[in-house]
Amino acid sequence: MIHNASIEKYRTPIGAVKKGEEITLRLFGMPEKTTGADIITYSEDFHREHKMKMKGDVCERTFLLPERAGVVWYYFKIWEGDHYYYYGARPGRSQGEGIAVGENPYSFQITVYEKDFDTPRWMSRGIMYQIFPDRFCKGNPKNLERGEKYHRRMGRDVYIHEDWEERPLFGPLPGKQFYDPCDYFGGDLEGIISRLDDLKRLGVTCIYLNPIGEAASNHRYNTSDYKKVDPFLGTNVDFKRLCKIAREKRIHIILDGVYSHTGDDSVYFNKKGNYPEKGAWQGPQSQYYDWYHFDEEGNYDSWWGFESLPEVDEMNKKFIDYIITGKDSVIKHWLSLGASGFRLDVADELPDEFIFTLRKTLKSLFKNYALIGEVWEDATTKESYGVKRKYALGGGLDSTMNYPFKINTASYLLGDKNAYGMQEFLLEQQCNYPKPLYYAVMNLLSSHDIARIRTTLATGMNETMPSREAQIDYVITSKMDRKGACLARLAMAIQFFIPGMPSIYYGDEYGMHGFMDPFNRGTFYENDKKTYHDLKIMTDLRSRERALQTGYAMYFAVNENVLAIVRFIAGGHDAFGEKGENKAFLMLVNPSSKEERAAFDLRTKREGVPYQAHNALIQYLSDPVVHEKIGPYDYKILELV
Repeated sequence: MIHNASIEKYRTPIGAVKKGEEITLRLFGMPEKTTGADIITYSEDFHREHKMKMKGDVCERTFLLPERAGVVWYYFKIWEGDHYYYYGARPGRSQGEGIAVGENPYSFQITVYEKDFDTPRWMSRGIMYQIFPDRFCKGNPKNLERGEKYHRRMGRDVYIHEDWEERPLFGPLPGKQFYDPCDYFGGDLEGIISRLDDLKRLGVTCIYLNPIGEAASNHRYNTSDYKKVDPFLGTNVDFKRLCKIAREKRIHIILDGVYSHTGDDSVYFNKKGNYPEKGAWQGPQSQYYDWYHFDEEGNYDSWWGFESLPEVDEMNKKFIDYIITGKDSVIKHWLSLGASGFRLDVADELPDEFIFTLRKTLKSLFKNYALIGEVWEDATTKESYGVKRKYALGGGLDSTMNYPFKINTASYLLGDKNAYGMQEFLLEQQCNYPKPLYYAVMNLLSSHDIARIRTTLATGMNETMPSREAQIDYVITSKMDRKGACLARLAMAIQFFIPGMPSIYYGDEYGMHGFMDPFNRGTFYENDKKTYHDLKIMTDLRSRERALQTGYAMYFAVNENVLAIVRFIAGGHDAFGEKGENKAFLMLVNPSSKEERAAFDLRTKREGVPYQAHNALIQYLSDPVVHEKIGPYDYKILELV
């Protein structure tokens, strides 16, 4: 008895489905004793049983999905006279082939999304580069002087590094009790402008900047002024110039939007009295008072208990007007200067309604503006504060930061997960994510919030890192570094071969090391030029081949070690039904220490792609049978003809 949720023979259509559409589910190979079968479907607001039709050893049922975006779960109830048992998903899996059980079945997932959902195609076809502005490149030394003078005048601690190659501050300044991210190296917007040609040569089409607004820290997530570039980085005029020059080179600029909290030392809260206008701390007479929640004793809600980060009421009408809908709102302000969209910090802590409003406003201005969310888990099933989130179902985000991709890729390359486990992960995201979001998802290996990929793979520490004190003294030996470089090469190859928007964290193209914050935020340097050369092979291929941008994808394990990925356009159309040149590429990845042989017939590989596309691929290929050798710690890319 078989039901495979990722093959059209058993489920038509496969993958995420638009709301109100029809779906057919089938069970094959029913035992002779079977007298009937039901499909149990449920969501957060319904629970239904559908009687299936029996045709020989096949049970089938067609039904309409809800007219509301959400996740629908299902499993089967198999009858033998008055007795029954269940057929459901395998533990930990919501796609793929299921299993019969006597009780407590796991469920298969159907993601139901908005009918008109689409994402900017430049995201699916593009390559992102993430920059922590203070640490990327010095452009105008006067900005460092201006920034220091401005922030010291505000009474803020400032530590200026004399040497670009110094390690970031990681402990309290002399005489201080706590660590404060108040050290600066002098990277600025002018420095980014000076490196745009280098980024263009690397194939970059989008730059995501960590916060650039005025703030009393180097990371700037404690916003002081939403509409003003921090003096350390330059001016609003510099930002406008950056966007103009970048646009001429066909590079988009994405800004970090930090809207769940502000800094206490800000125009809006003004706890330290640094700003002439009254802030919420000064009382109800402030125009910003209603943004925050104070109790009778004057205490206020703060982000994760940090009093320097007072939380805002995101659904407050005045706040929404200031950030989103007003004539000169924050988002309209930056878009008018040339930004192409926003990455939302802690998207899980922003109400869905806030994100929906932001999307509606953004898309009304220009449909190709982008909205990306910081999400650390599966975006379709994420639940936060007791609420099932809907931001990935078409009414909110275009894309999310794909942290699960980094975690699973590192696990596979380190041997903690075999190729079958990696195939399952890739297939689940492919089938669970709405197609427009899946092809725009931000596929990252490093970021400002996690250890760099080379460090992760060199040390073997994926999700668990030592304390900051232990990280300070940790030594990565040359042997460990060679391992990290070798495996990072494979990670980047996978990253650039799958659907989505691959994201390079500044310096990863040269194999920079870095543990957690602040060590992952070191200054840019060219550590390993071979890494750059290897990565550029992938960026060139990705930039050149439409099949690697919007083509179909198939994932399968050749054996426990070797992962195979096929990307293709066949029948003259890509995954979005848009015209494209027929081409097919195969990648084989072998993270093991021995040479492997890969032998398989592509006619038998059907999971994750529609029948029509698979049949077109087989017709396009002169020989669907593959026989290849793949060396240890290596990957191989073949064009299939």
